[in-house]
Amino acid sequence: MTEAVKEDLQNYLDFARPMFLNQQTQALFLSRAGSRLITQGMAVRLQKLKEKAGIDKEAGLHTLRHSIATHLLQSGMKLSQIKRFLGHSSMESTQIYTHLANELI
Repeated sequence: MTEAVKEDLQNYLDFARPMFLNQQTQALFLSRAGSRLITQGMAVRLQKLKEKAGIDKEAGLHTLRHSIATHLLQSGMKLSQIKRFLGHSSMESTQIYTHLANELI
């Protein structure tokens, strides 16, 4: 994580998230209503960010998930940590990222 990303995340946690929070939740990202951001809301936001960035390539939340896991693996994160990060129940589900990362190198 870059310093700029860390700073943005800390600002969100310190200033923006508390303004949205209307109930006790452990969810990191919140909707405008203050509840856990659901998949549909995240997908809509991803599409808006893609449009704003001028990205025409088809990509959804699963693509983003794969990209993040691949970057973590390429950056040296252990596969067991990526498994936990992704919430996989078995290592086999996570090992696909090893193959993807090796193809990209």
